[in-house]
Amino acid sequence: MHNVTLGEVLPVMGSFGINLDYTVRLKLRLLNQVDEEVLKEAIEKTRQRYPYFCVRMKRDGEKFFYEDNPAPIALLHTDRSVCLNAPETNFHVWCVCYYEDWVYLDVYHGITDGTGMYQLLATLLFYYCEKRYGVTDHAGVRTLDDPLSPEEMVDPLENLPPVDLSGKKAPEAVPVFSLSRDAGLTPSSPQIWDIEIPEAAFVSFGSANDASPGTMATILFARAIDALYPKTKKAIMSKYVVNARPMLHAEKTHHNCIDGVSFAYTERVRALPFEQQCTVHRGSTFFQSDTDSVYAKQMGMASYYRSILQKCPTLEAKKQAFGRMMGGADSAYTYIVSYVGQWKLKALSPYILEFWTHVPSANSLETEVAAVNGKIFLSVHQAFQEDYVIKSFLHQLEEHGIPYKVRQKAPSDNAKFPEPVLESY
Repeated sequence: MHNVTLGEVLPVMGSFGINLDYTVRLKLRLLNQVDEEVLKEAIEKTRQRYPYFCVRMKRDGEKFFYEDNPAPIALLHTDRSVCLNAPETNFHVWCVCYYEDWVYLDVYHGITDGTGMYQLLATLLFYYCEKRYGVTDHAGVRTLDDPLSPEEMVDPLENLPPVDLSGKKAPEAVPVFSLSRDAGLTPSSPQIWDIEIPEAAFVSFGSANDASPGTMATILFARAIDALYPKTKKAIMSKYVVNARPMLHAEKTHHNCIDGVSFAYTERVRALPFEQQCTVHRGSTFFQSDTDSVYAKQMGMASYYRSILQKCPTLEAKKQAFGRMMGGADSAYTYIVSYVGQWKLKALSPYILEFWTHVPSANSLETEVAAVNGKIFLSVHQAFQEDYVIKSFLHQLEEHGIPYKVRQKAPSDNAKFPEPVLESY
């Protein structure tokens, strides 16, 4: 049995508390039609390399936990949404689907974050491309030749020193413009827009304006929302997701290990020239991503999680408490942007034609950014019917001479992940 660690109580209990299927689908269009037998072999080798992902989630009256799962990782010939931790996926928390020249990796976000999923994906793709195309370079990829490191299984939040939170007041909240409450938009089930941009054009434009691809996307969305609602007195607040592993000295951990940079697009920022807006955001990113800053925030968060676990007497109470935290994202942030970074495994890049990241979100607008093989792939997730915001964003691209292609608009295809039922013993 493996307990849910401190760094994962929020995504696990929070998502069950608000009935959110907390899964991610990584969609890759490959160079040729998928070879099922080769993919099956690659999955088996990947399964052996990541024993800590080969588990089934269960629950008892007090907690959620994982059990080792010796069943094969499911390989399904479909492009539809599937159900993890269920019979069709052999009760695993991840699976692989394929259809024509597409491969889909579905992973439960409660057990790992984007960095952990990319590691899993890299191993799977290496073993597939090794057999299919003769690729031998696996620099940066965890393979069976690399011994399993104990550091991969350590949750750094578990080892952070406690902070005395008694008597401490939360900082006064800035009134945040909410797309779900303040914009007059019609709530709907999640819709995803997949947008492809030439990497050279986007990176060149970003470099000229002191911005990375992630921070540039953040600024362009702020400007897009501001153009639609220029009279709002509330801050257009973004959260830019940051990998906290380097700051916590836990580069190898597979556990959820993220932090966030907050940036308020206020009247003062709006008045600045475009390049200075980017510089201000980049400065905020550097400052809030500083090791000491992230370490202090994570210490406070770990202590807060411990206090909730101690104060809430039942599993249901814990779910509701963490659910309020997760559900509060829509009040704290107007939108969220996440950029894992450019795909670093050059030997595998030529075989990836498209790379989309479809995520769950408690926020009404979230954008995932991926970069591979000379292209930027933006997956924009929205929980409202109207297309005003996405069109305003596309107008920002056009205004700045950035070419793009809308590849698709479709309903969310993330896997389901039902809360485990209480079993009788």
